[in-house]
Amino acid sequence: MKLQTDMQVNRINDYLWEIPATEKPGMLVPARIYASAPILTAMDRGVFDQVTNVACLPGIHRYALCMPDGHWGYGFPIGGVAAFDPQDGVISPGGVGYDINCGMRLIRTDLTLSEVQPKLELLMTELFRRVPAGVGSRGFVNVTRRDFRDVMR
Repeated sequence: MKLQTDMQVNRINDYLWEIPATEKPGMLVPARIYASAPILTAMDRGVFDQVTNVACLPGIHRYALCMPDGHWGYGFPIGGVAAFDPQDGVISPGGVGYDINCGMRLIRTDLTLSEVQPKLELLMTELFRRVPAGVGSRGFVNVTRRDFRDVMR
C-alpha cells in the first residue's frame, strides 16, 4: 500500500491505523486514523503531518485521532479529534479553523460528569435543537419528511 507519507503507519485492523509516538520528535501520544485502506491511501500528506502535530500538543490524552473524512485543514486535519487535560492542555474553540469551525463546538461548564450523565440525552437533544448545525439552518428548497425520504431512496 502506497501512502502519501514517509511515516510509519501500522495497521491495527481493517479500519484503524496507527502512527507510533516515536515517529515524530515531540509526539506525546500515538496518532490513529480510522479509514479503510483505499481511503487511507487517498489521504493527502497534510493529514499525516497535521494529526502527528496534534499528537505533540500539551496535555493531550491517549491518541490524536483522524476520522475517515480526514483531509488537510487549518491546524488539525479536517476530521481530527483530540481530548486534552483542562489544567495542563490546550483549549481551542476548534482546532480546524476559526472561519467556519467545520462543525466543532466548545462548551465549558463547572458541572461534573456525575451531575451531567443522568441528563446527557436530554442535554444533547436540547443542544442540537438550539444550536444550528450543518449547512445553514434554513434552505431555499422546502420538502416534507416524506419527500425527503423519497429523495434519499
